Amino acid sequence: MNGFTIGRADARDAEEIYALYHSLVDAPYGTWNEEYPSRAQVEEDLAHSQVFVMRDSEGRIVSAIVHEESDELTDLAPWYPDVTHWAQFGRLGVAKDMQGRGLARQMLAYAMEQVKAQGCEAVRFLVGAHNTPAQRSYAKLGFEICAEAEAWDNRWLCYEKRL
Repeated sequence: MNGFTIGRADARDAEEIYALYHSLVDAPYGTWNEEYPSRAQVEEDLAHSQVFVMRDSEGRIVSAIVHEESDELTDLAPWYPDVTHWAQFGRLGVAKDMQGRGLARQMLAYAMEQVKAQGCEAVRFLVGAHNTPAQRSYAKLGFEICAEAEAWDNRWLCYEKRL
């Protein structure tokens, strides 16, 4: 993977993941701000969810994604009605100096492999309705938009993909 490795993060990675997320606050197309994602959110993710990180050849975290242990998206869209076991992804971020290289797609592909091995039938996540670069990436991976939703002071596209 061109000197990059992907694996599961642990509590020791909290500060670096938070720094990555914080560096993306107010980025074009983004939905993050000074309050979200917070350091407390990162610590909660590491304690209660699966967090995957991509590291460069020097060990720096250049991307992160969370497999959230939550059902908060359930009522936002008409998800696939026959799917009973799904994964919910969130907080996918790529370092500014690494954007545009397909790393977000690589992270999603890796995370999807991991949850499929755990028996998930599909994955769900939200993308800001104005985030056209992300939308292009997810289309290349075969994700479907199943609805638009208003939540958390933003307009979202609800994406889903069968595994």
